[in-house]
Amino acid sequence: MKKIIIFDLAEVYLTGMKDFEYVLEKIIKIPASSIKKQLKDIALIDLFHGKISEEDYWKRMISRNKWNVDIDLLKKLIRKNFKEIEGTRDLIKRLKNKEYKLGLLSVHAKEWIEYCEKKFDYHKLFDSVLYSFDASALKNGKVIFELILEKLDAKPEQCIFIDDVQGNLDIAKSLGIDTIIFKNSDQLEKELKLLDIL
Repeated sequence: MKKIIIFDLAEVYLTGMKDFEYVLEKIIKIPASSIKKQLKDIALIDLFHGKISEEDYWKRMISRNKWNVDIDLLKKLIRKNFKEIEGTRDLIKRLKNKEYKLGLLSVHAKEWIEYCEKKFDYHKLFDSVLYSFDASALKNGKVIFELILEKLDAKPEQCIFIDDVQGNLDIAKSLGIDTIIFKNSDQLEKELKLLDIL
């Protein structure tokens, strides 16, 4: 029986950078499709690894792409974009009440997490939390998954990993972890019920 459930954060519990290009499009006056590509600069990888600060990330974005926008406004707008995804907190609470051990595994930026933990106070729902900037690793390799298993004192076969990105799920599967793709909380609830977890 599966006893440990590991959640992703961005686009599973909280909205993150998804669709942020549409917010910026109105301000920077560049097409959203172009902004989306620009946001995925190598600097974002450095930010998620904890190698640079949020300030440095936005400076690089402004400099490389010739954005006419203030850094403080960018910081304010990205924080405004973080919102709870309806229904996920309730599912996590229900799993906690059923005494499942819960983990959180997230690729994110340190400053954004500091803001989100303070605002949404979600991290207390989990037995163990691991962020990419602490692990210096992303979900495109096995290291970060091995680290969360270690933190949870878990074997892969005991776990289910929930994420919205198929590539991340494929890495988890390669370690022997069962997975569920997240589309919305209703779909997740149905899948957890099919597995007799809820």
